[in-house]
Amino acid sequence: MGALPEPSVEPLPPTFVGADPRALSPSLPGSFLLPCPELREASELKGRAREPLRLFPAAPALFPWLERAFAPGKATALVGPPTLVSGFLPFLLAAVASHGGEVSLRDGSNRFSPYAVGALSRRWAVDPNEVLGRIRLARAFTAHQMVTLVETWADTLLSRHVLPSLLVASDPTILCQDAEVPPDESVALQMHMAEVLGRLARSLRRPLLLTQERTGGRLVFPGFAKSGPAVQETLRLLHGPDGAVELIAQERNDTLTLLVLAPHQRHLEEFDTDAPLASGPRIDRPTEVTPWDGLFPRTATP
Repeated sequence: MGALPEPSVEPLPPTFVGADPRALSPSLPGSFLLPCPELREASELKGRAREPLRLFPAAPALFPWLERAFAPGKATALVGPPTLVSGFLPFLLAAVASHGGEVSLRDGSNRFSPYAVGALSRRWAVDPNEVLGRIRLARAFTAHQMVTLVETWADTLLSRHVLPSLLVASDPTILCQDAEVPPDESVALQMHMAEVLGRLARSLRRPLLLTQERTGGRLVFPGFAKSGPAVQETLRLLHGPDGAVELIAQERNDTLTLLVLAPHQRHLEEFDTDAPLASGPRIDRPTEVTPWDGLFPRTATP
């Protein structure tokens, strides 16, 4: 198998250095097994409108649920433990890019994995070269590099002919927590970024996704409530029982359970009724669920 192509790279500050390949996760948890016609057809469309109607495909039901969390000119926060945020973010980016949208990503956590996005694209029967080409990436490795990337973001975007469908700032405050950054300077840098991000989202009229790897339920970002963009939704990821993941939309008080593929499950939504369960007796009748990474509609059972 040939090497996976890197995503497009946006212009970087003069002091910017290359990414550390050790920080790239080689895989994404979950079972992405079947192609999705909606994603494949969307990826073949040319000349996407400047004002996209949807960020995500229409199916499965998870995508319309997520669509409500994003709005032009407003921010969406994604918070949770590092393993969950770093695993769910490639799913969001791949879904938007596979649907034909372009993503502009400023990465402060060095978590972006082209391997995870490429794996999703292949399993959804979409060309990974095209998908990665729609994700324009710039990484920072110091707090001041992150501030520079945020400050120059608008100029970089406006120099191009088509604005992206989604702006993503991956944990922009984490580098300000470095021990070498004095506390007062850290707060000042974060407040400055909050103001710039607010002006950016409002002027470009594009949804802005902010991730933060933390166990708390809210985004911690000095100055954001005062001068940052309005928050459309706060999505929180939590570890649930039996390996499931809870995805909570906190502003509208709505929760989804993201299920994992069970060992005795033959297809994405069909359980084998003949297989005994380790935790109990055989299933008396077919039991169907929709796992969070399933891209096909409800299947027929024998």
